[in-house]
Amino acid sequence: MARYEVTLECDTCDGKGVQSHRHSLSGNPETAVTISKTDCPECDGRGEISRKVSMYENTQELLKDYPSALNVRLVA
Repeated sequence: MARYEVTLECDTCDGKGVQSHRHSLSGNPETAVTISKTDCPECDGRGEISRKVSMYENTQELLKDYPSALNVRLVA
């Protein structure tokens, strides 16, 4: 089986690379205001993550499980 590196949009930040932290100054969540934005800890602010997988015979099989892959690369 071949080894692949699959690049996906980060689920934690929806591919934005940042997370908004909402705080309510009044205690009412309906009036929450965005106070700060920080780099996403899951993707380090890149908006995408890479995974190495090796349980696929070919790229077509891999894409069945990762149809939203941004990039697929064969690795040695």
